[in-house]
Amino acid sequence: MTDGTQIAWDDSVLPFQLDNADMRGRVARLDGVLEGILRQHDYPAQVEALVAEMALLTALIGQTIKLRWKLSLQVQSKGPVRMIATDYYGPEKEGEAARIRAYASYDADRLTDATPFEQIGDGYFAIMIDQGRE
Repeated sequence: MTDGTQIAWDDSVLPFQLDNADMRGRVARLDGVLEGILRQHDYPAQVEALVAEMALLTALIGQTIKLRWKLSLQVQSKGPVRMIATDYYGPEKEGEAARIRAYASYDADRLTDATPFEQIGDGYFAIMIDQGRE
């Protein structure tokens, strides 16, 4: 393959279908987007992993439902990671890229060596969809 014919896999959400298995889905890769988000913050590894997973989930859902404006996912908890918030802004025009942002609030003194998911604790998960104006 030459450079001119290669598909840019970075920052992509691609649908797939397995006809023989009657299965459909999407695969996502957010290299540059996540690098940009995480570079802005000095998150510990456990928090960084949670932010990355939530941003990926946001991209998968946002691209799947083809939003006209904004999708927000938010986790609020009583654990060391108090909040994770992500926003997906749908493309303004056909063929343009969507935009994603993500942020986490955490108590560094309460973080442990446990898995990232165990840093969350009791709380809630919210999904907000804003289709914007017609």
